[in-house]
Amino acid sequence: MTARVKRLPRITKREKKKLAPQATNAGLEHDHEHEHIHCTACGKHLDVEQFDAPATAAWLKCQHSSEFATCTACRETTQRLLDEHDRTGQPVKFAPSFH
Repeated sequence: MTARVKRLPRITKREKKKLAPQATNAGLEHDHEHEHIHCTACGKHLDVEQFDAPATAAWLKCQHSSEFATCTACRETTQRLLDEHDRTGQPVKFAPSFH
């Protein structure tokens, strides 16, 4: 007769999620000390100074008064995305962010 080895208890999926580091943006977070703003339509990185005169970036608002950043070249496209959001009630469709 052989002695049985007692199996160690397994952790549940919920417990694994609590133990795992948060995977936001698929691990693509940037470690910047300044504000991190991207154009809603094209995803281009925008610096805070670009919103000052002469502005090369702007803030647009949806009907819910949420603000969305856009570069001046993409202003019309961003407005179309916000209009679609207002009309359908779906979240705003963002372009993938890049630098």
